[in-house]
Amino acid sequence: MDDDFDALKRDATAWIVRITSGSATTGDADALVAWRARSPDHERAFQEAARLWRDLGPALSRERRSSVTRRSFLALGGVAAGLAGGAVVMSELGFLPTLSSMLADYATAVGEQQTVHLPDGSMALLDGGSVLSLDYSAGTRQLQLSAGAAVFEVSGDDPRPFVVEAGGGRSKTAGASLSVTHGADSVAVECLRGEVSIDCLGTADLAEGEAISYSQHGLGEKVAADIETAAAWRKGLLIFKDRSLGDVISDINRHRRGKVMLARRSVGSYRVSGIFHLDRPEEILAHIEDTLKLRPVGLIGGIILLV
Repeated sequence: MDDDFDALKRDATAWIVRITSGSATTGDADALVAWRARSPDHERAFQEAARLWRDLGPALSRERRSSVTRRSFLALGGVAAGLAGGAVVMSELGFLPTLSSMLADYATAVGEQQTVHLPDGSMALLDGGSVLSLDYSAGTRQLQLSAGAAVFEVSGDDPRPFVVEAGGGRSKTAGASLSVTHGADSVAVECLRGEVSIDCLGTADLAEGEAISYSQHGLGEKVAADIETAAAWRKGLLIFKDRSLGDVISDINRHRRGKVMLARRSVGSYRVSGIFHLDRPEEILAHIEDTLKLRPVGLIGGIILLV
């Protein structure tokens, strides 16, 4: 039995190599999903191989001149192959699933929304392109939202603190309703009910109707949140009130197949306002063209470059 599982782990390692190589295709991604579903042992073997790959990431970035290399990972699986960065680009453009989404407990596709009933009686509503992992323990209800956006309806019946990690910060509550959204360079948190404590190079407490953003530079200023329009994607709308173009593009890309990209990073700070329907993203692009004078150029695979 151990020999059989070792063989599965070698196969899983080969899958990781394939999916992170420059030659991976969407067919490969579909085939991997089917392979993982063949049995619980197949899934467990994949999780172990993927966890090893993930754990090697920080070592690779810190010790590129040491003996820890991607090739050493391949040797562990008995697979000899060179790696390229093509799959990372393919994932970023939406053609392949990211490794984090494959490892997560819950992940939504572009344009998909999912309601998740959590083990403690809380609920999470995930927007498109979201990735959520759970790590419940005896002392805490910990979740990681590594991409996308979500609204959490937190049960107050459980005495453990409810913590959402996202983008280097933490939102903690005993029982509340909160919206957490990944933007282009920051994370926005809105308190829709109850009280939420935010920690990111400092702390801030949000009451109902308050919001704050944080980034690698720390916390921003608290502002008033419009409860009626917060997380408007739940109602099939995108509502922008003086939002940065970078954040608007992030929202569009969660709901539109293909990818909208900026030709110049500097225009990401331009401001956008308006109310749009999720099922008509072309109207947002037309508004951007009219108001900001940025021309959309269509590329292969539904990619649009704003120039």
